[in-house]
Amino acid sequence: MDFLRGIFILMAIFQHYTGYLNYWYIDFFHHEQAYHQGVYDSHLPMLGKFNPMDELSRMLAMYLIPWVSQIYLMLAAFNLALRDQQASRTVMWNKLRLLGALLLVFVLEGFLISPSLGEALSFYPQMLWMILLALFCVVYSYAGVRGMLALAVLAVSAPWLLTGDPFAAFEGWMQANIHPAYEFDARVDLFAASGALGFLYGWLWAHRPYQRAALNYWVLAISASCLALYFYSGESPQLSAEDIYSAEHELALSFSGLLGILGMEFGVVALVLILHERGIALCWRPLNWIGFYSLTVFIFHKVLFIHLFGPVLQWVTARLDTTMPNNFFLNAFLVLCAVAAAWVIKRSGVVDRLTGSSQDGQWERLCQAWRR
Repeated sequence: MDFLRGIFILMAIFQHYTGYLNYWYIDFFHHEQAYHQGVYDSHLPMLGKFNPMDELSRMLAMYLIPWVSQIYLMLAAFNLALRDQQASRTVMWNKLRLLGALLLVFVLEGFLISPSLGEALSFYPQMLWMILLALFCVVYSYAGVRGMLALAVLAVSAPWLLTGDPFAAFEGWMQANIHPAYEFDARVDLFAASGALGFLYGWLWAHRPYQRAALNYWVLAISASCLALYFYSGESPQLSAEDIYSAEHELALSFSGLLGILGMEFGVVALVLILHERGIALCWRPLNWIGFYSLTVFIFHKVLFIHLFGPVLQWVTARLDTTMPNNFFLNAFLVLCAVAAAWVIKRSGVVDRLTGSSQDGQWERLCQAWRR
């Protein structure tokens, strides 16, 4: 799964970088307001306007984002199911502490990169994923796979049984009373089905090894049927070149759209597992490294763009007397720069130094000496 995870992490970074350039002249350019005249004259016509992406980026985003934004949770839930119930209960508290720490990191990250307090306080998908994974861990540890089956049924059916939109009401209250830029971007009803069904797929794959071949083909067949129903419905995603996030979750709001999303993500995973069962391992070391260290790569990429890539690009384009481009090749290059930076940070050991991990052994020896 590292190979797949690596591909999807690259897609996520590409989406975010394209989005930052979409919003650069609205959310970030004003930080250099004192230097608009003189230094950044070429950018002034774009002040307060969207910076549209090129057509290639728009087409890729339109067809990939709706299901790629769901598959991260699906893969994480799949891996969470690989232990049996007893083993899961044994490590449950460690898992919950880890997920809680990651949730805190994502919350704090918002205050480092967001252009306003409202966006810093906003609730985004990666935060929801940590909460859902914690819920899956608790349910599985105490109620087993039957509990997860019940949760999956609830996750699939609840969106169509709910009346009204409590998430929109909460978002409206936050915008009116806390900050108008607040966004509730991670609705439980849009993500829970992918996570819960991904967990069940992982459980069957891990704990019914003699049925793996049949399971994968059944999942692939069902996924193909879901995709066929989606295409038959005639529904298709729409996306404005000015805003890569404008329709990120729109497809999941309809039943046929949700079928298309589930069909695509489960079909891809089933196909990879079928190849794996046949001894065809999808492996390319750089991609596998990105997938294996996906959290390291992901956690640094936003800060790198907001505080390094974006300002440098803004200055360079000003020197060239033009505006900031927003195209596939530029963003692909910046994605590679972000991965290279994560590799350097990982290899340097600076994170271990900053967190004190490299000194833990010495600290433990000092504590033992003091006890004597």
